[in-house]
Amino acid sequence: MALRNQVAESSATWADPELGINLRSSDENLKPGESRLMQNCEFFGSVRLRRSNQRVNSTSLGPYAIKGGHMFYFGGAAAPQKKNLIAYNNRLSVLSGAGVETVLTSSLSANKNVFMSTWSIKERAYIANATNALSYYDGTTYATLSGTNIPILRTAAVPVRDRLLGITNDGIERTDPRSDTVWSRNSSWATLRPSQQGPFTALHPTTLKTADTILDGAIALQGRAYYLINGTNYGDDVTELAEPVDNDASIKLIDGTVGTSSPYSLCTVPGVGTFWFTSDANIFWIPDGGVVGRYVGDKLQSTVATLGLNNVNFAALDQVWISYHERILMIGIPVYSNQYATVQFWMDMRSLMEHPDRGPVWYGPMLGQSIGRVWNANQQGESTLYGGEGNPGAEAFVYTMRVNGRYIDAIGASDIPVSMEYIPPFLGLGSPSKEKYLQAIHVDANSYTGRATVDIIDTDGTLTENIPLQAVTN
Repeated sequence: MALRNQVAESSATWADPELGINLRSSDENLKPGESRLMQNCEFFGSVRLRRSNQRVNSTSLGPYAIKGGHMFYFGGAAAPQKKNLIAYNNRLSVLSGAGVETVLTSSLSANKNVFMSTWSIKERAYIANATNALSYYDGTTYATLSGTNIPILRTAAVPVRDRLLGITNDGIERTDPRSDTVWSRNSSWATLRPSQQGPFTALHPTTLKTADTILDGAIALQGRAYYLINGTNYGDDVTELAEPVDNDASIKLIDGTVGTSSPYSLCTVPGVGTFWFTSDANIFWIPDGGVVGRYVGDKLQSTVATLGLNNVNFAALDQVWISYHERILMIGIPVYSNQYATVQFWMDMRSLMEHPDRGPVWYGPMLGQSIGRVWNANQQGESTLYGGEGNPGAEAFVYTMRVNGRYIDAIGASDIPVSMEYIPPFLGLGSPSKEKYLQAIHVDANSYTGRATVDIIDTDGTLTENIPLQAVTN
């Protein structure tokens, strides 16, 4: 027999958080499917505790932060090989799968941001840090490049068609075709320069697709602008004084208001597009094959107590990172006065591709880790994400990220269990203005460790806190 004025179950049921978090709207304006908080959890069939990380090296490499990482694949199909490269303090090293370090050099300038990339034409990994001349590692030998106009690159060397491009103090320089030892230098035609004031801050390869053409190029960014670099012929001799007649490489301003100060934040998701963190603390997305994008981080602009993108340490924007791994786009931001990322947000790529009408779906914040660098191992049958410790106080450790079945954070030499907090939207129960008497709350939950509790909160404040869930068995 139904009680008088009993609320219908259809009005008393919380929708699954298929729309992720919304830190911008007020509690009463959250939509069904949105959440106020999904701290350390994600929606995958149900709300689940986020996966955690595991140490690669069991002992510290020293009281330093990891400043760069890169999985270098070489050898081709006949003899495939790989080397996990890491940079910290003044060192560039190879770290084995068992965590054993082989030092390649101790001559880098100490504690610099290190950028690494691979050029398959030469089967070399290139190392840049805005201070030392460009160097390389071929799987056997580490050396500084020698040749003509070898540059000091501000960020990574970027392969485009049959050459390398890189940012210097003069602009964007390029190499001769299939060469890494002959570079342009402050050329009237071969050096690409911005049309707006200020230096280039990032460079990222891109591919444009038309109905019958695929065009390779790059996106170049300033703090408040981005450009498209494109062409089919970049000149046979980039040291010539006069521009060759067949040079058709160009740089075009696409947007003079959106840029980045975060060179580690540019990330391309196959079939989806390119994302980056903007200088005004948002996420910008250029869909696959295009050059015009849109903001997708508005729901992470926090108007509540929860940390959002707008709480980033603007003095450390160059430490923001973005990476893609197994259908999740991950962003790490430093907050307060931190010089390394301590807060992560995860974007659900499955939702974006299968349900574009929903818009971007974010989970987080993910708290507990202090990851300064991330890099993918995604060739030769691998699908692994690595992270480097960003906090020098926790010392130099490398981690395997998002390990299945692991819910304990490795933070330096410590292991810290992960705890989650999930806040669904305010539920008016079909009649928001009426006072209700809650007789019971039914929750379906599985626990890995510990015991779940519930807070009952109304729009005017907390009513009851830390109610332990009682297990019910039939």
